[in-house]
Amino acid sequence: MTFTVPIYKMVIKYYSCSLSYHDANMTFTVPIYKMVIKYYSCSLSYHDANMTFTVPIYKMVIKYYSCSLSYHDANMTFTVPIYKMVIKYYSCSLSYHDANMTFTVPIYKMNLYHRKVGLEIPNSKPLACVLLDLMVEFIVTHMMKMFPIALYRRCIGIIHRCLCYQKRCRIRLQYSWKHLWTALMNLLKFVNTNESYLIPKYNIFELAVQIVNILNLFITYGDTFLPSPGSYDELYYEIIRVHQIFDNLYTLALRYISSDVSELKSSATKLSSCLVNVRAIIHHFTPKIDAWSTENGKTSLSEDEVLEVIRGNYETLTLKLMEGLDSYSKYSEHPTETPFFSQLIRKIIQRIRDCINIKDLQQLSVLKEFSTIS
Repeated sequence: MTFTVPIYKMVIKYYSCSLSYHDANMTFTVPIYKMVIKYYSCSLSYHDANMTFTVPIYKMVIKYYSCSLSYHDANMTFTVPIYKMVIKYYSCSLSYHDANMTFTVPIYKMNLYHRKVGLEIPNSKPLACVLLDLMVEFIVTHMMKMFPIALYRRCIGIIHRCLCYQKRCRIRLQYSWKHLWTALMNLLKFVNTNESYLIPKYNIFELAVQIVNILNLFITYGDTFLPSPGSYDELYYEIIRVHQIFDNLYTLALRYISSDVSELKSSATKLSSCLVNVRAIIHHFTPKIDAWSTENGKTSLSEDEVLEVIRGNYETLTLKLMEGLDSYSKYSEHPTETPFFSQLIRKIIQRIRDCINIKDLQQLSVLKEFSTIS
């Protein structure tokens, strides 16, 4: 881990003056490789261990790429602040939806049993799409018993804020929403499957309410920001396809509503209320699909056939209008986040001190200058 002296000064001054990550005058970021990259006026080269490529000046491009690497660094654990900082940083950012500003951002994706990806270089698209891709990647790759529920809740909150912004401004982002829906539903499945292990440690119902409310936002207000009417068909198809996940989640909520655990009862009750529209969709379309299957003598239907049934039965579907789906608490560092950032500052300062050779008189003079920074 090596730095030039001026960068050290910038780092110390930055963290001494402010805990915010949105200072427009700060032109550096701290990626997972433990190096500070200064942004130049035209372009910069970012060096991965096995590859070299050039990205534009726009600052968020390199930050997104660094973020995707930090998700999967084998040396990272949840005790390392940079991991948490990645999620906290994007909680404040909602200005990436300009369709006229598109970027090609390489995203590193972990190899899983059902996919072999590694570094993926997608087509050029708005940075909001990249942000959603990163959140989906986090959801998919961190379903583990050492469940980072605080980061999951913040991740879901970031997705929720993006959707609220799109709804309010009527932005129809050209994004593959199916990947997001599938990730959210799989997360619900994981939480439900491992509830005996997770519930003694976490209130999983609060996380489930966040996830279901995102789906409710699509169901209730999707016509204001989904790219086409066909997106509604795909959403309903995905809900019906994995209906067992929602049935099991509703059963779990009912079990804790009737239990004596008071701290979980209110959250479970709220979850059962949030599932009203999802269950209405399932109960409305499932008989229609079964009837169509019987009428046509088919035991299994293709996706196109199910979508055809869905398109033909919207008129008789009754949904409940839910209020407050687009409301959220404004992000604030004080007072809840102050201990985290204080610890982060101490670790940065300690690492800088460990890396400086105080025998070097020039560096010694820099250290003396640091001591005068207020």
